[in-house]
Amino acid sequence: MVPASLVTGPIGVGKTAVLREADAILVEAGSEHATIEPEEIARCHQNLAALWSKFVAVGASRLLLAALPEQRSDLRFVSQAIPGATITVVRLDAPVSVLERRIRMREPASPDELAGARSWETHLDQVKLEDHVVETESRPVAAIAREVLRLASTFVSNSGGAARWCSPLLAVRAL
Repeated sequence: MVPASLVTGPIGVGKTAVLREADAILVEAGSEHATIEPEEIARCHQNLAALWSKFVAVGASRLLLAALPEQRSDLRFVSQAIPGATITVVRLDAPVSVLERRIRMREPASPDELAGARSWETHLDQVKLEDHVVETESRPVAAIAREVLRLASTFVSNSGGAARWCSPLLAVRAL
């Protein structure tokens, strides 16, 4: 069995930053894992399956992956690509005003991104595909990433013997 955590949330919530920080935490813990962010890879489960098999061949037992499913059934791409994956969905959340501010800071005058953030926030509120919600407003990225990894409920030790919470398969969506 491969536990999987899928982190999702609207545009601007901080998925990319959390993905990078979670990767750094796993590296520090000495975790053999892979990090995949590009949406194009995640959309085609055959691509993900091919990549995962390569990562497993070099010792990976954990995966950080980006994905933004519209509904729970869309998670089948992970199940089909990763044999034995058990998926836990962790949604990153922030008020729409925070999302809008973050988007304006990174992409000035982007009405499509702003509309997309509002639309995804509304959609995710309605479909409730997540198992856990992690608030991102006014929190350091490292704290958010640690919480996401803790919610995966897998305890591992780093090379120094100290125990840490880490995810055997962490799927994170970045926009």
